[in-house]
Amino acid sequence: MKITVNKNQQKINFNTHVGNIITIAQQAAEQGRDTFTYHFPKGLGFGYFELKLEVEKQTENSVFCYEIRGRNINFCIRN
Repeated sequence: MKITVNKNQQKINFNTHVGNIITIAQQAAEQGRDTFTYHFPKGLGFGYFELKLEVEKQTENSVFCYEIRGRNINFCIRN
C-alpha cells in the first residue's frame, strides 16, 4: 500500500492556523487584552515552532509566543 502526503493541503492548513491566530490576536486587542492562548492540535504535519515563527513574522513581532504548555501556545500582543 502506498501512502502519499498532500503537501499542498499541509500548506493550506498551516496558513489557516496562522490566519486564525492573527484573527484571535486582533479580537483580543480590540477587547483590551494583551495575551491569548491557542490550542495546537496534533498531527498536522508541522510543529508549533514553525507556526509561532510565521505568526511573529507576519505580524512583524507585534504578536509573539511567550510560553508553550502541552498543546497550548500562549501569545502576547505588544503595545
